[in-house]
Amino acid sequence: MHDYVLLIEPNPAGREAFIEEAIETLSEDIRSDLTNVDAYVKRGAAYTAMYHYGPRSLRDEGDALLEQAVEDCTRAIDLDPGSADAYIGRGSVYNRWRQTDRADQDFDMAIELLSEAIRLGPNNAETYFVRGGVYRFRRDFDKAIQDFDTAIGLDPGNPDIYYARGLARFQKGEGDEAIQDYDMVILLDPNYVHAYAGRGNGYRLKGEYDRATQDYDKVISLSPDFRWAYGYRGWVYNALGEYDRAIQDFDRAIAIIPYIDAHIGRAWAHYSKGEYDKAIQDFSTAINRHPDDPSYYNGRGDAYYEKDEYDRAIEDYDAAIRLDENDPISYYNRGWAYYAKGEYGRAIQDYDAAIALDGSDHDFYSSRALAYYGKGEYDRAIEDYDAAIALDGSDPDFYYDRALAYY
Repeated sequence: MHDYVLLIEPNPAGREAFIEEAIETLSEDIRSDLTNVDAYVKRGAAYTAMYHYGPRSLRDEGDALLEQAVEDCTRAIDLDPGSADAYIGRGSVYNRWRQTDRADQDFDMAIELLSEAIRLGPNNAETYFVRGGVYRFRRDFDKAIQDFDTAIGLDPGNPDIYYARGLARFQKGEGDEAIQDYDMVILLDPNYVHAYAGRGNGYRLKGEYDRATQDYDKVISLSPDFRWAYGYRGWVYNALGEYDRAIQDFDRAIAIIPYIDAHIGRAWAHYSKGEYDKAIQDFSTAINRHPDDPSYYNGRGDAYYEKDEYDRAIEDYDAAIRLDENDPISYYNRGWAYYAKGEYGRAIQDYDAAIALDGSDHDFYSSRALAYYGKGEYDRAIEDYDAAIALDGSDPDFYYDRALAYY
């Protein structure tokens, strides 16, 4: 799958023909030899690529494409239980379906097979490179980086390995180290567009938005249809409060090939502009594609809240809590909706839950204080303002509101 991404993502023009030709060629190989393991694995990867990059009419039937990918990888495993690539391919689809247990089982089997290959041939950089990628899929970033270190030692001129290590370091939160890896990739290959995008993300993680934007601009100059660069730059503009420019970038990313992160970024840009109906539309698109992500329901709930549609907001916060009952923000948000409806007791219950999960957020205490004040329980409101001030004494509103409670 990695090869298809590198080939297609920077220049998606003609991607449908490229993938369709690959599928047809591989299908002919399979018809000629029904035991061709490599052809099954590659065709499975091509079906997955078609899901990501094919025409909208096919992407709308994505499950059928991914089911075909799983079928091909499973057939490859039946023919050759020692095919690490087949387990990786099938695990990637399970990961896409968010079937984490099944994905991890396949990734673990791939790691076991690759580890045996390393034992038999300890000087093969490619094997370490592939195993490092699987560890990264498993979010075991330390082991991934160790494998990439070894692969670089064996093949120091390979930019793909530095790029992969940069991804692992970025995902681990090591922005500076990731940037160093992307610098090396660019030194080895000045036209490696993914490296500029990755380095831009590293700078964005550090809050160096000018340098991030420069890298995203470079990506776009090298590959005008690289959707991620527009999406990443859109998030920078969101952070800078330049919401119109952000929306333009997210529009462009979605026009190339729609993807959830661009819809979410555009939703927050519209939300920040007070365009709540447009925000709701984008959040709803994300929810329709991934109905098991609580943050999307929280975002849409916030937009309904701003429209004074408190019951619909509560429905979304309820959904977020069902998906993750340990997220204090969902209770906090629902508490505000109940407070806006004048249901102070239910608001207090939600603030109680938020504080029980995270007692370090001053806003949780100040919000509960407002609810106690609304109920006329001024002593308890004062206690909560005391707690909020102890956590953050720089907010003058806490002192003013506490004074009202004393009064």
